[in-house]
Amino acid sequence: MPDDAPKPRRPRPSRAAAKPRTLGKTGRGNPYLMWRPGRTDADGVVRDGRWWIVHKGRQVRSTSRGHGKDAERQALEALDEYTASLAVVAPDASGPRKNRAAADVMIAEVLDRYLAAKSGKIARHDELAQRVLTLLEWWGERSLEDVDSVSCAAYVDSRVGTAWKAHARAGLDRDGNERADGAGPVRRGHSRPAKARIVTEGGARRELEDLHAAINVAIEDGLTREMVKVTLPAKSEARDRWLTKAEAARLVRAAWRKREIQTIHRGERKGERIEGRRVGRHLARYLLVALRTGTRSGPICAASFIPEVGRPWMELRVEDGKRVALFHRKALGAAAKKNKRQPTVRMPDALTAHLWRWHHVLGQRYVVEWNGLPVGSTKRSFANLVHELGLGEDVVRHSLRHTAVTWGVQAGTDLWELSGYVGMTVEMIERRYGHHATDHMEEARAAMGGRRRKRAA
Repeated sequence: MPDDAPKPRRPRPSRAAAKPRTLGKTGRGNPYLMWRPGRTDADGVVRDGRWWIVHKGRQVRSTSRGHGKDAERQALEALDEYTASLAVVAPDASGPRKNRAAADVMIAEVLDRYLAAKSGKIARHDELAQRVLTLLEWWGERSLEDVDSVSCAAYVDSRVGTAWKAHARAGLDRDGNERADGAGPVRRGHSRPAKARIVTEGGARRELEDLHAAINVAIEDGLTREMVKVTLPAKSEARDRWLTKAEAARLVRAAWRKREIQTIHRGERKGERIEGRRVGRHLARYLLVALRTGTRSGPICAASFIPEVGRPWMELRVEDGKRVALFHRKALGAAAKKNKRQPTVRMPDALTAHLWRWHHVLGQRYVVEWNGLPVGSTKRSFANLVHELGLGEDVVRHSLRHTAVTWGVQAGTDLWELSGYVGMTVEMIERRYGHHATDHMEEARAAMGGRRRKRAA
């Protein structure tokens, strides 16, 4: 068609097609048809008119039928099919239908309800949403009847070895590989090179744990009357990496002395790299508190010297002429967590001296702060420092908690007192850290090496 030729005009819809109307209404609460006229969106895309099935105030399904007698008849047939699908259990206008068979409860509905129930109640809801999205890709079209040991094993097999979805944050492409242009991974602020991250059996287990929790919530709410069991793969071996006194000293010293390296971009010294300001002293303070208290990273990074609602509180006061620091690990105004103990403990004397200087001399408002504000996380700075010192990828922030407990056991601390101080159970410490004690099984060793006593006659 020549460029100067007039464009064909779109036929104008009839008056009946240009106005919204309804069809097939049979009573309040029952589904019916609604005609949604065609329109032209702001981006210039033309949307044709369609008959939509409306149920409980929501447009639940498009019939993909246009205007006309034949289209109306076909739309009514689609409405009858939808209404018949609801006849298994009578619709409940007050909320979700209850007491259904497992075959009638879709996993997509269960996961959607669980995600909505957890909104605003957990710290990392975005990560839960990502795992739910991954679950929906495999389980979305299945029902609770399909959940068994065979399907769970098949899901694990489908996930293990695939690219981790969050690898984009590590500067990798969609397949988890480095960029094809040879420039390497792009990770702003990271000194440790990126690597392809794949899903392990432990990662698939974590996703199935969310499915298990969502199904339990659905059963508790009465959506189904049948028992549904999620089969989880075996747990991976727990991390037991802890730092020696020399390694911990290297970390603190390197963090305290670390300077940023700046590159000159103009003038005669262009391209020269020079040392800038010290950028690791907030990390050094975090390391001192973590190593001497065994506290998780979250409460330390959020702790304030001044009481603030929603934050843990480091209380500094004087008792009998002696400086004292009390760490209230539970955030003010927050409910105690069921799965994590957060006891209030008194800080060691050496650490108390540091805390007093940070607040009263340096004027810090927060225990770990950067430019006068609390740090959101030390994950990146800690990973960079560990990489620069060559301590290995098995050293993570939680290793500091393992280190504190291990040092306490090696020092012969009473396990009951140690468990209360770090917020663990005595059973956990005995199971995971008991072998570090100097007198671990000493009596048994001595008995096995001695002579057998004669039995009394």
